[in-house]
Amino acid sequence: MIEQKNHTKQITMLATIIAFNIALSYIVKIPVPATNGFVNLVEAGIFLAALLGGARSGLIVGGLSGLLLDLLAGYPQWMIFSLIIHGIEGLIVGYFGYKKHITSQVIGLIIGSFIMVVGYMLAGAMLYNWTAGLASIIGNIAQAVMGLIVALVLVPVFKKLPQVDLKI
Repeated sequence: MIEQKNHTKQITMLATIIAFNIALSYIVKIPVPATNGFVNLVEAGIFLAALLGGARSGLIVGGLSGLLLDLLAGYPQWMIFSLIIHGIEGLIVGYFGYKKHITSQVIGLIIGSFIMVVGYMLAGAMLYNWTAGLASIIGNIAQAVMGLIVALVLVPVFKKLPQVDLKI
């Protein structure tokens, strides 16, 4: 019974992070006309969930945040790409960074960010053309760096809160 209660609490916390992540990313978004997409802060929530909850939590928050954000923001052509790209990004960051030293966390954040940048470059090329895919690189790097900074600042704060357990 206690394990069931903890599992429900962790799922609720992940759902709250997804909702907050979507709201924050929807409010702070910079349109990119070349790709018919936008730059936002979605990485911050993905990175936080992955570093605080591990690979599975990163996968869930990454995939669902990306998919739902695109759906709600009016970019349905990107939904499946975002589900896969942000899901893998969260999985990788959680694998390298969960309960690990800062060096391993940064390595995970860099690899996850690289996967996101390359994934969206390829998705932009598939949806539109190579010019659009290449045009997305700078914005996605900026998005990843913003998320990385926010996550590295907030992770130590959240680690001090005993009620924050995102591992499922």
